[in-house]
Amino acid sequence: MRFRIIFLISLLIITLVALYIFVPFRHIIACKDLQSERLLAYLPVEDEAHVSIRYTHSIHRSDVTEEYTIKQTRLYPFQLVYEDTAVGMPANAKPGEAFEMKDGKYYIRNMKGYQDALNLTIGEVVANHQLVYRKHSYSLQENIGPGVSIKIQAEYTNLWELWKGELLE
Repeated sequence: MRFRIIFLISLLIITLVALYIFVPFRHIIACKDLQSERLLAYLPVEDEAHVSIRYTHSIHRSDVTEEYTIKQTRLYPFQLVYEDTAVGMPANAKPGEAFEMKDGKYYIRNMKGYQDALNLTIGEVVANHQLVYRKHSYSLQENIGPGVSIKIQAEYTNLWELWKGELLE
């Protein structure tokens, strides 16, 4: 009888540890290799969180900030801020969106739609791509490397997967 109780308690502990390691419970922004989908780096976030990708546009060398709200596993753009309407940047907002120029910057707000992932090649020279969360910037060049093509996506993951990537610092 005593052996049976010890066995059941051990089995329960092993099951709980396995669940803790393998069941997705943590909401993250994942930076994955674009080709292999291997987790390169991650940042723990909360649902409904706001994150930004900030960079210097490679052609006109001005700052650009793309702002997103995370809902479950989707990225909803809500604002784009930039300083130049030259090549690669919109000259106006789409129907239903708001366009404003203020203090030398252009703002597009109330953006529509969502994306499951953002594909990005981290700049090697000018771009200085940064992921911004809670007013803290995380350099993608320093954490992942310049020239690396990545997929940025929101997802729920387990502890096992988190051990494979690097926490953004």
